[in-house]
Amino acid sequence: MTKLKSYRPFITENFLWEFPSHFKLKEASEFLNLSIAQTTDFISHTAKSIMRDTSIYWFIQDKETKNIAAFVSIENIGDSIGNLTVQVNDLNDIEKKEIAERLIMFVKDQIKLNRLQFVTLDSVIQENFTKNGYNIGNKELKRS
Repeated sequence: MTKLKSYRPFITENFLWEFPSHFKLKEASEFLNLSIAQTTDFISHTAKSIMRDTSIYWFIQDKETKNIAAFVSIENIGDSIGNLTVQVNDLNDIEKKEIAERLIMFVKDQIKLNRLQFVTLDSVIQENFTKNGYNIGNKELKRS
């Protein structure tokens, strides 16, 4: 498998997917609703995890406004499974679909994960996964 650090940036029609370390602390802190110190620790953790090839994290920037519009992470990647987090703030369904489509391409075709566990997942994101061969059950997406 290609090193996780190679999967950036992703560019879609309306968004730029970039690692958290690419963004200014103040901007990341405001999006995450964390203090600067907490954000520094978080960004340090994400960078180390990406370099260890265990997890991947992106802030998704709106290309027009340059604001962080979403956050995606897949943690504890191993043996065709990972823990998925998707945070989409104030995005419409079309924008969520655009994010879901790129995420599915990454998960399914690039790192080939068959199972994704999650705590909560936006309904538009879930729907796009199910339309692409994943079944949902017990807080898990499983590729059929």
